[in-house]
Amino acid sequence: MDRDTATRGRSICAALRAWPAVRPGERAFTLLELLAVVAIITLLLGILLPALGKVRGQMKTLQCSSNLRSVSFQFQLFAQGERPGGRGDSDQSGRSHFSIDDFQESLYGIDEFWDVPDQNTAVLSAQKELMLCPAGPARLRKSRGLPCGTGAVDPLPNVSVALNKRLHQAVVLFMGRPVLSPVAATHVRANVLNHPHVPLALDVDGRLAASRGVAPFYVAPPLPDVDDPYADGRYWMPAARHAGQACVAFVGGHVLRSRRPEAESWDWKYQADVGN
Repeated sequence: MDRDTATRGRSICAALRAWPAVRPGERAFTLLELLAVVAIITLLLGILLPALGKVRGQMKTLQCSSNLRSVSFQFQLFAQGERPGGRGDSDQSGRSHFSIDDFQESLYGIDEFWDVPDQNTAVLSAQKELMLCPAGPARLRKSRGLPCGTGAVDPLPNVSVALNKRLHQAVVLFMGRPVLSPVAATHVRANVLNHPHVPLALDVDGRLAASRGVAPFYVAPPLPDVDDPYADGRYWMPAARHAGQACVAFVGGHVLRSRRPEAESWDWKYQADVGN
């Protein structure tokens, strides 16, 4: 053994001798006491984690309500013809009426409202987009040059906010039977703002809509004792993401929550106009 090795060995032994040890009369933690501490920590985590989860849920509910309130505000600007940048194709119809499709496209920033000029596709994030519920799927993808409903926004199961379908397709009589009006012939009049209790946008279950073969961008509930194309509930798929409730925004700008939005005394009967 060389001198350096012996010196290092003596240093290690000296360090070990200097290490604090339990002296006679001093008491160390026993295994039972350590297990008790672990059990207490586990119990505290069991109490705190659900509380933290509840707080996170409440924050997401507040964010969703704020997003939907902003959607209502954007709708008011759009209806009045005061949206910065115009109303897209609806500008050709004058200020008195517009297409709800154009409004939806303006919210997503697609088709004539494409807002990423140097890209052909873009990712929508729930942290930034009004049309993504923070408590729902986190991301959507949008593609350039396509209108809403034809692949411009996907995957469809991740769509989490829908507009009122009665503003998209009204019920009209054709040969004595109630049918849904053609989208191209349907428009919303600017005086819709005189009906503040008309539901405008709400949480939607995109996965349920996709399973029914229905695009989740528009929803509408059946009306009591009314036999029309909405009566079978095919177009009704609200998502109760917020403590068992869905958030609903109204034309008037307010946002409410409900476990059964279809049963509320809201103005679900209001619908768009058809024709000129």
